[in-house]
Amino acid sequence: MQYGVELFPYQRIKKMKNEEKKQKFQELSDVLKIISYFVAAFLVGRVLMVNLMAPFGIAYLIAIIVSENNKVSLVSGIGTLLGYVSLYNNVKNLPVYFIVTATLLVLNYILKNIEQKKKLLLIFFSIFLEFLLYKLLIVKLSLAIGFLTSFFEITCIFPLYFIIHYSIICFKELKTRHLYTNEEIISMAVTASLIIAGTWGTSIHGVSIRNVIALTFVLILGYVKGSSAGAAAGVAMGTIIGVTSNDMITSIGVYGLCGLISGIFRETGKWMSGLAYIVAFAVLKMYSDIGVQFKIIESIISCAVFLAIPQKIYRKLELELDWQKKQECFKDNYVDKVKDILIGKLNSFSDVLLNMSKVLEKLADNDKLEMKSKSSALIENLADRVCSTCNMKSMCWKRETFYTYNAFSELIGNYQENKKDVPYELERKCTKRSVLIKNTEDIVNGYIINEMWRNRLSECRELLAHQIENMANSVTEIVKEFDDNIKFNTDTENNIRRVLNKNNIQYRDIFCFNNKNDRLVVKLSMEACGGEQLCIKKVLPLINEVTGKCMCVSDDGCNLNPLMNGCNVTFEETPKYHVASYVSTECKNGEKHNGDTYSFGKLPDGTYMTIISDGMGSGPQAGRESGAAVELIEKFAKAGFNKLTAINTINSIMTIKFSENEKFSTLDLSSMDLYEGEIDFMKVGSVASFIKRGDEVEVISSKTLPIGVLDKPDVDITKKKLKNGDIVIMLSDGVLDYESEAAGKVDWIVEFLKNSKNTDPRDLCENIINKAKELSGGKVKDDMTAIVQKVYNLY
Repeated sequence: MQYGVELFPYQRIKKMKNEEKKQKFQELSDVLKIISYFVAAFLVGRVLMVNLMAPFGIAYLIAIIVSENNKVSLVSGIGTLLGYVSLYNNVKNLPVYFIVTATLLVLNYILKNIEQKKKLLLIFFSIFLEFLLYKLLIVKLSLAIGFLTSFFEITCIFPLYFIIHYSIICFKELKTRHLYTNEEIISMAVTASLIIAGTWGTSIHGVSIRNVIALTFVLILGYVKGSSAGAAAGVAMGTIIGVTSNDMITSIGVYGLCGLISGIFRETGKWMSGLAYIVAFAVLKMYSDIGVQFKIIESIISCAVFLAIPQKIYRKLELELDWQKKQECFKDNYVDKVKDILIGKLNSFSDVLLNMSKVLEKLADNDKLEMKSKSSALIENLADRVCSTCNMKSMCWKRETFYTYNAFSELIGNYQENKKDVPYELERKCTKRSVLIKNTEDIVNGYIINEMWRNRLSECRELLAHQIENMANSVTEIVKEFDDNIKFNTDTENNIRRVLNKNNIQYRDIFCFNNKNDRLVVKLSMEACGGEQLCIKKVLPLINEVTGKCMCVSDDGCNLNPLMNGCNVTFEETPKYHVASYVSTECKNGEKHNGDTYSFGKLPDGTYMTIISDGMGSGPQAGRESGAAVELIEKFAKAGFNKLTAINTINSIMTIKFSENEKFSTLDLSSMDLYEGEIDFMKVGSVASFIKRGDEVEVISSKTLPIGVLDKPDVDITKKKLKNGDIVIMLSDGVLDYESEAAGKVDWIVEFLKNSKNTDPRDLCENIINKAKELSGGKVKDDMTAIVQKVYNLY
């Protein structure tokens, strides 16, 4: 061991590397921040007024001193000095600006611990005093003139300071939860205009860099924030640039119009906005006198830069500056957080159910372990009853304990197997054989009864454990369904509001979202129209025009609210496919009730679901079994749960049998997506289904067990693609298996469908039932159900 070696505590290398990366990133961001402040100070210091005054750099430096630390203030002061240096021979009274800038840097260090208001008063008083002394001592003006000119410059600096300081605070709120107002955006645009105006005097082949940057900035802001903000930014840009030139009106007109045009055409897209801007600029060029200050090539270059910026950046800027979209984004985040909390609670509930299931299974295993100790307890009980008062017990249970114990065990075993044989050992020496035999019968009978109840309770405990486990799995699947995202479509909602207001259609509320299949849904609340069908005649065409999609009123129609004298109507995307269905049934001969149950219809999620459930046997009992399965699946599907989740949950319920007379049910389910034309066949113990396409017939068969037989349902899923004119045939086993010899065979129905030229669902359905009855000799040996569906393409 080496003495004096310094030992460091254990540290994670990955964590240290992450901290080093964060530190480097922070240092880089600080450097970029200082550089940006320096460049901004340099450019703002270069901005001149027509009378050769340059108060903008002083105002900017005061704002930095008030809002930033000493390092940034020093760098900004240096940038301001260099900006004034670049104005040599272009500005009047240049030395006073050097003196004021140096004084501000010195005062920043002297007054760093003073309250901000007092600090500002001292700064402005010292600036005024320096301007006044310079005018009196250097320029040799009179006291009155010097006082007025100094006061004028101070009155120019103060509002500029206020705007720049306000904008710096706003710039710091970027990428935060702050919601920008129009005033804040305009103040930021003014500061940006000052920075851009500082690029005057630079050109490449006669193209003004200032004009290109200024036009691009106004274009971007108008496209991102709208016509009002674009026009305001254009006016601010034109005013500031016009202050440095002799033609303020022209600058305001050009920049203001460009921002206005960009904002007006923002809804048509980036390319249309750019094209409209070029056209507007060309019109100004031809019909007004802007040829000296602006060139057509400058507008083309600025438009090219505007178009070259990716749309992704514009979306980020819009989300940052548009308070409505930013607020909606925050609302979406809150909704996601609430949903995560609810999902967490449901997952916890699922874990509790799984733990309960495991505990019950362990208790059932404990019952099996107890069997080992029960045999000795029976022998001891029998010995207590018979041998406790016997005079021979000392010989039997002390001298010959082993032989006596084995003999008692053999006797009990014989009576459990219903044998009346008494072991030789007990025949030889037992003096109470009749009492022994009678007590053995009592103990064995009691034991058998107790074991029957114990076994039944143990089986119930195991069954309950499996059911709770299935419930836990169902909850987990429900959570997955609930976790599907629903996107709020605020853009479409605002557009619909705008067009409804424009057409003077009164409404109370509107809500737009895209469901889990990314299809648009519009919920509208309005006053009751008294049966005039306002929602269909007037509102629906407007919604179609705004969304650019073929919409329709949902199957729920118009829901009236008599208390509020209003109605709620839901518009959804029109499905591409329509299904016409017909069903035909026949009861078994001698029965009045059909054991088959069926259902078909459109669901809220845009699918068309068809179910046939065949209860084992016939009559009302089979009908109740199949009806329960169909009803539960309908409830789950209409609530928006996955069909497999519904089948698993129903299987968990149907496996709980309270008597041996209770039977099982088959399930034949098809689910067609009316938008995509895809159909899923889900079969649990059911017979084959068929798809007829012209003269071709496709068979969808399955070999699975009915619902309730297994702990987990045996579901066979087949996916198919349907086309216009396809016919789907679903049958119960009473139709297909018209007699015992034909069980499981589909040849006759395939041949019948191929030869049939009838495409009407009603006629074809009735012909299938009649053909099955004909093949069975006119007798209906089992309940028959046939559903025929024809698919139509709407567009």
